[in-house]
Amino acid sequence: MISVGIIGASGYTGEELVKILQNHQNVVIKSLTSRTHAGKNIGDVFNLEKPINDVFKSPNIENLLGCDVVFFATPNGVAMDMAQELLDNKIRIIDISADFRLKDVDVWQKWYGKVHSCPSLLSNSIYGLPEIPGQKAKIQKAPIVANPGCYPTSALLGLLPISENLEKQKIILNATSGISGAGRNLDSKKLFPEGKDNFQAYAVKSHRHYPEILEILHSKNSNLDILFVPHLSSMVRGIYSTIYLKYNYQKLEDVINIYKTFYNDSPFVQISDSNFPKASETNMTNMCQISLHEVESNDGDVNLVIFSVLDNLIKGASGQAVQNMNIMFNLDEKESLI
Repeated sequence: MISVGIIGASGYTGEELVKILQNHQNVVIKSLTSRTHAGKNIGDVFNLEKPINDVFKSPNIENLLGCDVVFFATPNGVAMDMAQELLDNKIRIIDISADFRLKDVDVWQKWYGKVHSCPSLLSNSIYGLPEIPGQKAKIQKAPIVANPGCYPTSALLGLLPISENLEKQKIILNATSGISGAGRNLDSKKLFPEGKDNFQAYAVKSHRHYPEILEILHSKNSNLDILFVPHLSSMVRGIYSTIYLKYNYQKLEDVINIYKTFYNDSPFVQISDSNFPKASETNMTNMCQISLHEVESNDGDVNLVIFSVLDNLIKGASGQAVQNMNIMFNLDEKESLI
């Protein structure tokens, strides 16, 4: 059995992790930590289908010893301060925050506005998007897996099959998140009177997922840039990405076949021939639904429009983290997710 600890277990992603891992036949949950709820009964915070008769512990190394893997479902800056001590105790790490996603420490510090406390570990971390060709073998051996962000997961899955063959251009990424994407806190934008029936752009110049998307894209094609505009909607969960770009092809059917071939061995990506995906269809699943369409402009140019949709808390966070754990421990990547 895999012994698991979760740091930050009382947030949205932590709660989703607990629910998924409770149904995992190869996992025992050893320790749930929460800075906010330390000492409280877990049942007083979570309404779980399978109650856990224990309390939240403080997030310190003593409460995690004996774990095989620890998930960080925390704000940025927590994982990097604890990572080395966990590794010294032979505990592997899956970081759902962003502390290990970027390889360039200067870029990370610019976008996250703080000094990285363990830059030497960035080279040891592996980006946890299993659908990247060759990535599963790297994840399997990784001491640290950097779980991708929700927007990057949606955007990259939508672009990877053709990224190497795109001409130099600025791709437009117009993406919308459910209101749970900002986490479980008292941000006024998420209060019911503010969020209900609302739709708005945010962080247009400063969203931290931009350099993450760009770093992976540039590893495939350095001629590409992204114009990324995120939006917040009143739906509770979901990421809905609409991607606009120029791509030379003869028939749309050929492009669809490229995607189907690329994701032939990816159980969590579905390619639609013609339908427009719905955010509700991916809710509570680890699936990403992708649909491709062409739009002809007035000057005769044909633009490719890609829709990429997923659940921000599952494939965009906790579900993908469990998918990565399954790969790390040589299990079926679908275990407890389908």
